[in-house]
Amino acid sequence: MQFTKAVGTVAAFAVVASTFVIAAAPPNRGKKPKLVPDPVAASRLTVRLDYVGTMPTHTNPTSPAIAGSQLLLIDQWGYLDAWDGTSTHHLLSPADAPTGILLVSREALINVAANANGTTVYVVFTSSTVPSGIPQFVSPRPGADAWEVLYQYAYDGTALSNPRAIVALQVRTDNHTSGGLTALTDGTLLFATGDNGFPGEDGFSYPQDVTGHLGKILRINPANGSTQVVALGIRNAQRLVLDPNGGDPHLVFADIGGWVAEEVHAVRLTELLAFGSTQNAGWGRNIDDGNAREGTFYIDPMGIAIGAAPRPELGFIQPVAQFGRENADAIAVSGPVVSQQSFARIRSLFGDLVSGSVYAVTGAPSLRGQSVFRVGLRDRNLQTITLKGLAGGNRPDPRFFNFPDGTAGVLIERTGDFFRVTELQ
Repeated sequence: MQFTKAVGTVAAFAVVASTFVIAAAPPNRGKKPKLVPDPVAASRLTVRLDYVGTMPTHTNPTSPAIAGSQLLLIDQWGYLDAWDGTSTHHLLSPADAPTGILLVSREALINVAANANGTTVYVVFTSSTVPSGIPQFVSPRPGADAWEVLYQYAYDGTALSNPRAIVALQVRTDNHTSGGLTALTDGTLLFATGDNGFPGEDGFSYPQDVTGHLGKILRINPANGSTQVVALGIRNAQRLVLDPNGGDPHLVFADIGGWVAEEVHAVRLTELLAFGSTQNAGWGRNIDDGNAREGTFYIDPMGIAIGAAPRPELGFIQPVAQFGRENADAIAVSGPVVSQQSFARIRSLFGDLVSGSVYAVTGAPSLRGQSVFRVGLRDRNLQTITLKGLAGGNRPDPRFFNFPDGTAGVLIERTGDFFRVTELQ
């Protein structure tokens, strides 16, 4: 569904009432289902981490992005540097923000992506102001205080030039701002927006309202800022990955959960982009039945599981995999990363921002309901290590990514150190 507006106009999305009563879950026959995901499984899957480098600044890093043969190192505080395999050079700082942009929050530069050859770089800024002459989409959530503004730059491998504003999406900066971004071969972009909600809620109806931009994956045409919802029911997806899958590409992403389930999703790209087809991951109160979903569970307005949804469930995509807190006080899924160069048995690698635990699935992206396996870590000397240990015993906040050669990597937010990741046989 398109919700494009003429250049320079403001699109005020219709607000769908947030007072739906959560419908009772369908009665279950026989054994009462568990209202938590299956436990993470032990495995012999192991990866080696080889230190590669350290970011020049790392106040608030996120996953690096590829631009041709270079790696773009993103510090969301507003800094962007390029790494050519041996050294880094500066591209952006808060002082380099385009005219008309006033950067705000710890996510002043929320994410970056580039076209296949790295000659065009896309940057999403968080700004209290909006450039004139671009489509602007207003948030229905109370308290919206800023805009995620997409810019296009020309890149010659040394410097960014010719910034051009494309589209602005109003947000609330204090929660669930998502930011997953990737460029497609047809020149369009996919961008994940968060639900802007607080912990301990079910997302209200915003992620399920197809007329609004919150809690969605959007397809954006940089030529004119036209914007299309291709997936809804997304809570907080911070990274979008394309798995080539032998010529049948899938978009793979992890969605940070609330109290119940951390999810890994995969959608066939042709289905995601098909005209008239909008994929639904289930987060937020559905307009048809009033149910909010997290993973394969129905949840109440406080985010507590109240029933198990059917598997499959008509009208909703099922997670490739899901996992729960397993007695941890807090958990937040990070990743994923996919790499034929680095992995043999592992198909997607991901982790937990809080503990630094690392997990994997081993099946094709089309296979739903896969087991989540725990993955062991080794250093270059094959000694057992942990991401938390590499972060000095602190919360590591791992950010997974690919190097320009396709190999897998992980960056530790606490230190700015980044590593190459290789599966051990």
